[in-house]
Amino acid sequence: MCLPVENRLIPSIYFRLGEVKTRYWNVMSHFKIGVASAVTAQVLWGLFPIYWKWLAHVSPIEVLSHRNLWCAVFLCILVVASAKRRQIVAGVLSNRAELIRHFISACLIASNWLVYIWAVVNGHVVDASLGYFLSPLVSVALGYFVFAERPDIRQWCAVALAVVGVVGMIIASGVIPWIGLSLATTFGLYGMIRKKSPTGPINGLCVETLLLVPITLAVFYWLYRTDALYYSNPLASSEVLLLLGGLVTAVPLVLYAQGAKALPLSLSGLLVFITPSIQFLIGWLLYKEPISTANWIGFSCIWTALAIYSLSINQQRKDRSRVVV
Repeated sequence: MCLPVENRLIPSIYFRLGEVKTRYWNVMSHFKIGVASAVTAQVLWGLFPIYWKWLAHVSPIEVLSHRNLWCAVFLCILVVASAKRRQIVAGVLSNRAELIRHFISACLIASNWLVYIWAVVNGHVVDASLGYFLSPLVSVALGYFVFAERPDIRQWCAVALAVVGVVGMIIASGVIPWIGLSLATTFGLYGMIRKKSPTGPINGLCVETLLLVPITLAVFYWLYRTDALYYSNPLASSEVLLLLGGLVTAVPLVLYAQGAKALPLSLSGLLVFITPSIQFLIGWLLYKEPISTANWIGFSCIWTALAIYSLSINQQRKDRSRVVV
């Protein structure tokens, strides 16, 4: 017997509505997990100064060496556990051009880590935060000069305002903020070199840390021969912190990679500013680092520049959405 049209249509509508509802909640759940992962990663990175401050009695070069070695071990475990990751890393290790690219990026990120650790243990957490506030604007300039990208007028205004802020700090204090500038430059160059890489953040850092392992072992040997190696008792608190340095480095990266997959680029870009903001507050409020009036003015210029930059990125995303629709 043939059912009336309305009797067949109503169940079909309910089925479709149920499908839409299920998809909606799946998307929202994926989005919430992405936000939680990305925010957690940024907060953990922001809290790094406290961790490295606990190791202030260990030389920064030894802290860096432990961080690289144990990060390589942890990331290798993640890579070995995934057939897809193994294939990607094996492809890089068998490609000479990619090996050179990753070795250069490895040297840049290691330099960035070393300057950052040195800055933290020597009471320059606020100066270090400046570098990570500036790095997105350095990336804008590198994109223009290296990749022929065309930033809009708002982005150029943001870069110009940041330059004014830095120049103002230099003129007022008579000192070049080399910590912030070196961190921003090395991180910007690192991002530039990794821009075309097919490895992704986790696989890429695995390759980079692996390439640095021979240098790391040489550093350990040099420290041992010169009686400068701190590490002795594996069960002591400082030694445990050194061993966990790789895990502390890798876990936020894994969370960030998970979050980046689920979030629009504009939101990911805004969340990046959580890290230097926490670092700034830690240096200012927790470690009581002095901030001169000139530095307050300079930071204000940079924060305004970042607000302009973020609004510009968000507007560009909306414009692209309209074009697609």
